Amino acid sequence: MPLWLKKDYKAVAYVLCSCVGGLIFMRLIVYFAAMPSDTYGQSLASTAVFSLCSQLIFFLLVPFCIYKFYGKRTFKQTLGFSSIGKFKAYYLLAVPLGISVYFLTVGVSSAWTGLLKLTGYTVASSSPDMPENFVLGFFIAEILLTAALPAVCEEFSMRGGLLTTAKNSFKTVWCIVLCAVIFGLFHQNIRQVFYTSLFGALAAYLTIRTKSLYPAMLMHFTNNFCSVFISYAENYDWAVGGGFYTMLGSMPVWGLALIFLAVGAFGAAMVVLMMYIRDRRAIDKKTEALKDCAFDATNKRVVLFGEFDAQKVKELEMEREVYGSDYVEKRYKPELRDLAIYIALGVVTLLTTVFTYAWGFFY
Repeated sequence: MPLWLKKDYKAVAYVLCSCVGGLIFMRLIVYFAAMPSDTYGQSLASTAVFSLCSQLIFFLLVPFCIYKFYGKRTFKQTLGFSSIGKFKAYYLLAVPLGISVYFLTVGVSSAWTGLLKLTGYTVASSSPDMPENFVLGFFIAEILLTAALPAVCEEFSMRGGLLTTAKNSFKTVWCIVLCAVIFGLFHQNIRQVFYTSLFGALAAYLTIRTKSLYPAMLMHFTNNFCSVFISYAENYDWAVGGGFYTMLGSMPVWGLALIFLAVGAFGAAMVVLMMYIRDRRAIDKKTEALKDCAFDATNKRVVLFGEFDAQKVKELEMEREVYGSDYVEKRYKPELRDLAIYIALGVVTLLTTVFTYAWGFFY
């Protein structure tokens, strides 16, 4: 296999080091700097320092530089390696999907927190109360810090080059599982590890199937935006979203189960519709490409006219048509030295996650 595959494994490992190490570093800075957080504004300022540095530097800038300079790629190649290309209209279906994911996340998170409490886990105190009167600046800052930044930066580092590299070694199912585990442990928070793993699995599936990071970004942004919006709606009793948690708390278990199933069905429908449109587009591209091809009846395969382009064949998903029905994609089998950093990071994030359960470390 090409040496660049081994180099990509190292590059992604360095990116994950940046994410995990940067998160721990910024938590130490915020924790020991003892920034004032008695008021909501002060708490938001502390969050801004943490989020802006961790997201922009450790999840976006450093990973981009690693992929570009260490991987010796051009700017365009770096974006392509991270599954950032042309935006397509059907990606917008990830917005209603993100809304349904938020409702599902509320249910899963509540159930997970309830289980943790049964084991003696104490939920850390929340941030200071919001101001008595609505402040638009605070609301916009929350959206930027909680929704926009993670949607772009975390997806770039967690579902970009990581999935591109993993697909060269593992089948789709294992890529999704791997991404789910990494994303869950990456948060290094016992309260978040379960539902973020499920979220990571869905985001990985969307990225692999659409070959684009945009659906995962849109879903991520919408999910986090809903969290911010509902919090403000509850606090300021807005007509839309106000009393959301109160309504859920007053409903019987069977009612909550029905809502959970309905929202889940809606989300599944959005995914199915997105994949249907995506597959139709892929078939149309193949059909158009076949107009300029010949057919080798002896070997039962399509012959492309002009200069052969393996990358184009891959983009058109015509490997079996061009290489033959018995085509099997070659995969790089990583060696132990390729996985050493990943294993070390897994141990570190597992320990820090356990620390948040045992001692509420940094929370």
